[in-house]
Amino acid sequence: MKDALKIAMCQINIVSLDVQTNRKNIEESFRNACEVAPEEKPDLVIFPELSNSGYVFQRSRDFGNDYMRVAELIPEGATSRLVSKLCRNYGVYCIIGLCEAHHEIPGLIYNTAAFFGPDGELIGQQSKIHIPGEEKHYFREGDAIHVFKTELGNIGMQICYDTWYPEVSRLQAYKGCEIMVNIWNAPDYVTPPKVLYTLVGCRAIENRFYSIGVNRCGYHGEAYFAGNSMAVDPSGKVLNELLEGPAVVRATLESTPLYAERAFMPTLRDARYDVLSETFRYAKALMELKA
Repeated sequence: MKDALKIAMCQINIVSLDVQTNRKNIEESFRNACEVAPEEKPDLVIFPELSNSGYVFQRSRDFGNDYMRVAELIPEGATSRLVSKLCRNYGVYCIIGLCEAHHEIPGLIYNTAAFFGPDGELIGQQSKIHIPGEEKHYFREGDAIHVFKTELGNIGMQICYDTWYPEVSRLQAYKGCEIMVNIWNAPDYVTPPKVLYTLVGCRAIENRFYSIGVNRCGYHGEAYFAGNSMAVDPSGKVLNELLEGPAVVRATLESTPLYAERAFMPTLRDARYDVLSETFRYAKALMELKA
């Protein structure tokens, strides 16, 4: 990975179904992240899950109709085009969570993280693998776990509930991941700050890579989103964090701790998958029994 990688975590408020306001908030936060002194300019700008649409809290035909209609194609949609333009203007990378419309099937949508390069081109995308609660009524789950090799380093993306499953991070680590970016749209009553700390920190410690968590802030009805965006180094040390409110949270990720910690505590070398493979046999048998 790059010796000193600067990231900007854009902790924004997201207004449900109001894509115009959300795009304005994205653009303003992007500018705040990048229009700084040259030594502070980020290499990578990160936004939360579902930054264009907001989250889903109910199952209803009226809401479902409205929600399906704000889903956007990637990279052809308006939010993707905005982010692409901003990446080109500032010469930076960006990861952003989007409610994605299927290219062929109307009303089929995905909860997706899109990764854009400094030339504005789409590097790749990762759809949410684990779909919880009310999301099951709306989103099709992803079926692959990716790691993207860039000049910044090898970057893996996860979306919210995916972080609850350590197998996702471990697979990314074995695919070469050095920086795991998890984006959230997580209310406090489900994932309070203490839980976010634990999940983001544990994934870093287990895999000896950088673990980034970027959450939204504000309210959706009575649901409160504290934010609590943070960057954690491979030893579990929190580099920077922000509990509440809209802001840009900055951190510098250095390559030395990644190599030093993997040498000192080589969790990827020491893992006993010859023994732990039994876990997956049990899980497979359970799923077959359920079916």
